Amino acid sequence: MSIERLTPEQKHATNVEVDLKQRQVRITWGDGFESIYPLDLLRKNCPCAACNEQRKDDDPLRILKPDQALASGDLTPGNPVELVGNYALQFNWIDGHRTGIYTFEFLRRLSPPKA
Repeated sequence: MSIERLTPEQKHATNVEVDLKQRQVRITWGDGFESIYPLDLLRKNCPCAACNEQRKDDDPLRILKPDQALASGDLTPGNPVELVGNYALQFNWIDGHRTGIYTFEFLRRLSPPKA
């Protein structure tokens, strides 16, 4: 399977908004595209090693199955998301899980298609 190369603008976040009320994260990219991520989608796609172990190797989207999801996508209040350098976000999930580093390239590729 070939993965399309992203341009620097496509993987450069110019704005990140966390909306706990609507349970979503909105990212505006350098090329003007806006991605909206439901928190549950982000939690089920956690890129950390422990979560990756729980996924089937043949699942190209690397999404946790419903019976494998250990927690819902609820973020801790106060400091729900931290910027990691200039290349990633780290989410502080309410269940205490916070080892996943979501690179901007990973997030752009995970971006739900526009309806």
